[in-house]
Amino acid sequence: MRSIRVLLALVSSIGLAGCINSTTLIKVNADGSGTVEQTTLMNVASLKAMMPGVAQNGQGPNVLNKADLERTAARMGKGVRLLSAEPAKNASGFEGVKAIFAFDDINQVQVSQDPGMSGSADGRMSSEPTKDDPVKFKLARNGSTSVLTIAFTDKPGGGGGKPPADAGDVPDLTNPMMMNMIKTMFQGFKINIDLEVAGPIIKTNAEYVNGSRITLLEMDMEALLADEAKFKALQSKLGPDASLSEVKPYLKDIKGIKIDGPTITVEFR
Repeated sequence: MRSIRVLLALVSSIGLAGCINSTTLIKVNADGSGTVEQTTLMNVASLKAMMPGVAQNGQGPNVLNKADLERTAARMGKGVRLLSAEPAKNASGFEGVKAIFAFDDINQVQVSQDPGMSGSADGRMSSEPTKDDPVKFKLARNGSTSVLTIAFTDKPGGGGGKPPADAGDVPDLTNPMMMNMIKTMFQGFKINIDLEVAGPIIKTNAEYVNGSRITLLEMDMEALLADEAKFKALQSKLGPDASLSEVKPYLKDIKGIKIDGPTITVEFR
């Protein structure tokens, strides 16, 4: 899964821009229809420092671009369509866009775990799904209930035995200056993917359940980096080719990260 690779790249490299704050909420009805609510924000101060020309002439991360969002809908799957979009910001000064997409069949949907920029020169935001380890879904009726299966790729990059492209030299985390640099770089970096079913959950193997909502992924880098001893221990145990199944046992007692999978089932009425 892509977010695992973000974590692995972090423990092996500092060459990442840590100013993204992304939340995704997938709402699924019993008939397989539903919505995807995505809010993708960026640290405006960091963006201006890295790309001085971005926030000029009315451009910036909170600029709505309907064409980009419609491409996002198309890449999510057949029948996915944009319902609404609006500028968004949070109390930390992050700015971006909140978009709501609708779908008729969750079986046709895939959701990206890789929040980021669209790659355009003006810094527009995008959460477009890629071919790089998306979250996929399968729903089937079981009498009076619906059974939804959520699947992550267990082996990052398909298990080819190669480190991620963004992995570099392992930083010296015993160096206080290096740790301070990493903490500054990832200040405010958060990723959250939740799934909410329209009805009571009858049975599930999910680890993080709150009523009808399941947390599939939660990554708060500030909280993760706050305990330097545990973070350094985690670095010593993970390699760039680790699978989700291999990584999960080491994350149990670490604050700032929740990762479920690789296969989750939820039966709801």
